[in-house]
Amino acid sequence: MRFHHLTATLCALSLGAFAQTKVAQNCVDSGVCFKLNIPQVTAQNGAGNIFLSLSGPSTYSWIALGMGSSMTNSNMFVMYADGTGNVTVSPRFSQGHRQPQLDQSLDVELLGGSGIQNGIMTANIRCGNCTRNGANFAAQSGQWIHARKSGQSMDTTDAQARIMMHDVQDGFTWTYPDAVGGASANPFATSNTVVSNSLGNSNGSSGGNSNILMAHGVLASLAFLVFFPLGAIIMRIGRFNGVLQAHIATQVLSWLLFVTAFGLGLYYGINGKYMSQAHPIIGIVLLAMLVFQPFAGWLHHRQFLRSGQRSAVSHGHIWTGRIAIILGMINGGLGLQLASVETRYVIAYSVVAGVMGLAYIAATVWGEITRSRRTSVTPSEAEKIRSSPERSSVVA
Repeated sequence: MRFHHLTATLCALSLGAFAQTKVAQNCVDSGVCFKLNIPQVTAQNGAGNIFLSLSGPSTYSWIALGMGSSMTNSNMFVMYADGTGNVTVSPRFSQGHRQPQLDQSLDVELLGGSGIQNGIMTANIRCGNCTRNGANFAAQSGQWIHARKSGQSMDTTDAQARIMMHDVQDGFTWTYPDAVGGASANPFATSNTVVSNSLGNSNGSSGGNSNILMAHGVLASLAFLVFFPLGAIIMRIGRFNGVLQAHIATQVLSWLLFVTAFGLGLYYGINGKYMSQAHPIIGIVLLAMLVFQPFAGWLHHRQFLRSGQRSAVSHGHIWTGRIAIILGMINGGLGLQLASVETRYVIAYSVVAGVMGLAYIAATVWGEITRSRRTSVTPSEAEKIRSSPERSSVVA
């Protein structure tokens, strides 16, 4: 009789242990937390449902959790406010360091307990096919990434809505055994859930680098939208004493701004793994074009002041500058696209780039026409031009 009681007790304990729901929690920063439950059957079979929970302050425009060590070939779950007090969950697939696109083939369901309460957004999610890309939830651990964007609430139910580039991205290693257990249809709403904090190692790279990215964009825009074209315009149409000095000062300032912006962009691009994108590649090309431009400019003006004629160095300096200014303006637009900035900033950049670009091209054409006319004057008139203190500005 005692044996039967003991057997019954052991069976009850075993069933209770099997039924007990275990959830691993990882809170990364600023009240942003992620939870994971792997049902026992999923851990045993290597396929099946898993359950995820994303939560964080509604002061974020969006919060995302992704599977893998990088954005390349990552299943991602993006949460944002829907404008009615609830949340939208957008299952997306990322092929690289560009905006992830909606993936309707992901079997995702938004569960009870989701919504916005007391300023906290929560999305409880069931994913039925998250093992499709080789994820192994029977393993001891797995790598995950997360990101978020501060700012205005998105307030949309559109799962394909365009999201702005993240302020913060990072990663961690999740300990799977802490999350294995139970067979609940919603492990985040059951009373017998055991939550354990999973303190996985961070493997991310660019948390809190939004200031670096902003500084990069501002400095590069000042260089290519304002000071580089302004310095060239001064040289083409300037008619005042000291025009050459003004040109040199403006271009040196532009060059320093660009080199500083390049350094910040390189740091951000390497840490964020963006270096395969067109924007940083063109940035490297621009650096290669402009690294010796100050020295070439010094040679050009030195030779021109002696001979009054353009040399091979002159043509190289002039055309390198022209190509770099236009290419830099275009690359700035590619940078805005890569950063997925708000449309108003794209419009503002485009307007300034259009105005300055047209002004620069017009000044260049007018300067070349004027120079062509001056080269056709009589020898005595040419001598007067050579002796003029404004000679370098009118014919260089």
